[in-house]
Amino acid sequence: MEIVTSFPAYFVSYVQSLMVMPTYIYVAVIALFFGLITKDFGSVIFGPVIAGLIFLAVGVLEPVVMGTGSLKLPEMDLAFAKLAVAVYIVFLVLDTVVFLIKKLILKIIG
Repeated sequence: MEIVTSFPAYFVSYVQSLMVMPTYIYVAVIALFFGLITKDFGSVIFGPVIAGLIFLAVGVLEPVVMGTGSLKLPEMDLAFAKLAVAVYIVFLVLDTVVFLIKKLILKIIG
């Protein structure tokens, strides 16, 4: 039960940690891409799963590509599960917003 009650505080701190330079660009690009390719509300639920996997893969591969570290896979533990759920919620909200704006613009245009 402690995991559930501590998650809101973890989620708020995680969203605040996304506000660093390269990370929010990654989030914005991935969210825009998946929000624009979403065709219906069923895809809004499953699209963030793929977006989250891509974001987590970028986080793992970034040190290798930038030359600042080696490839180190994250440990599959409770902290990673909380991270995965937080990433899913972030992309669920962002993809839904982009999808709804896209639908509104397409409805206005015709």
